[in-house]
Amino acid sequence: MNSTSYIVEAFIPMWSGYLAVAAVFVTTPILIVIDDRRLVVGALAVLFLFVSLLFTNVLATQIAGIKLIVYSIVWIIIFICVQQNGWGYTDDSKEVYGLVLSAKIRFRIFAVIIVGLIGWQLVGKNSLPFPIVTEYVALGATQLVFQGLLLLAIARQPLKIGLGILVMFSGFGLLYSAVEPSLMVVGMLGVVDIAVALVICYLELIWKTNTQ
Repeated sequence: MNSTSYIVEAFIPMWSGYLAVAAVFVTTPILIVIDDRRLVVGALAVLFLFVSLLFTNVLATQIAGIKLIVYSIVWIIIFICVQQNGWGYTDDSKEVYGLVLSAKIRFRIFAVIIVGLIGWQLVGKNSLPFPIVTEYVALGATQLVFQGLLLLAIARQPLKIGLGILVMFSGFGLLYSAVEPSLMVVGMLGVVDIAVALVICYLELIWKTNTQ
């Protein structure tokens, strides 16, 4: 048991720093740009894992483990939902014509880059009143909030809209946990995440029925 705890304590610092932030920078654009649900669900699993590791910077390891459990439940709900509704694209339009990206994909890539740079500059210049957190936690949380808002703004399907809310809440929870790192707050935020995942499944079912 002691050896397991030692391995976990040695593993977390290596993966909960800038590597976790890099994972956020890689996976959030996939959620925004790509419509292939296999890639979206896979990227969401990676994002939840590294966001849970980021939480170890502001919460005790045991409480951060609760966040990982909550994110696992949310991911399983979304996985089952997507599996029931189909793994194809969320619409019938072609996103890539040969080697040429569609106008929608080019716009999304441009929007992701602009939003990412804005968040980076705000953190670098200390323009936002963040709580006392490390630079990579502030950068990761900012990207989660900004990219989640972007996904929420441009998405049309219930799945993408719900993912935008979940990503935005992840960034908000990361910053708020630095202010109030209590178990009750973590539990309440976890309940909200699970409720959003259930609403996503319900709206996806209605949306699929109406489109058919």
